[in-house]
Amino acid sequence: MSSMRFSTLFALNTTMRRFCILAGMLLLAGFARGQVVVEVEPSVKEMEETRTARRKANSDKVRGYRILIGFFSTRAEAEALKEQAQEPFGGKYGVTVIYDEPNFKVYVGQFTLSDDADAALVEIRRKFSSATRISDIIRRTAK
Repeated sequence: MSSMRFSTLFALNTTMRRFCILAGMLLLAGFARGQVVVEVEPSVKEMEETRTARRKANSDKVRGYRILIGFFSTRAEAEALKEQAQEPFGGKYGVTVIYDEPNFKVYVGQFTLSDDADAALVEIRRKFSSATRISDIIRRTAK
């Protein structure tokens, strides 16, 4: 009886191998003639178009640095700190408030080179001692 099971399994295995070989040959023949048709669901196509558009919109952004001078749970507190930093650093580096859930973060400058960010950090720490250099995505045209 065990020999019958073995022969049955062997026959199935051989049949499966033949099927796989035949399927592979048919698939290759379809590729060779250029007759492979890929049907894409409209929602998948829409997602791909959205992803492509987002990537093109972000093409002017690169990895760089900002100087974080403070963060707050309310926009009013962040805007107050921004006003304090605007006079000494706004003209030279620019000061921005960015909402990064759950906080409003106040940054000075955008730098593509770490040496430039470090030099600015020394200057900024004279006024804001807790200032920190942060790695972030910035616009390519930054100083």
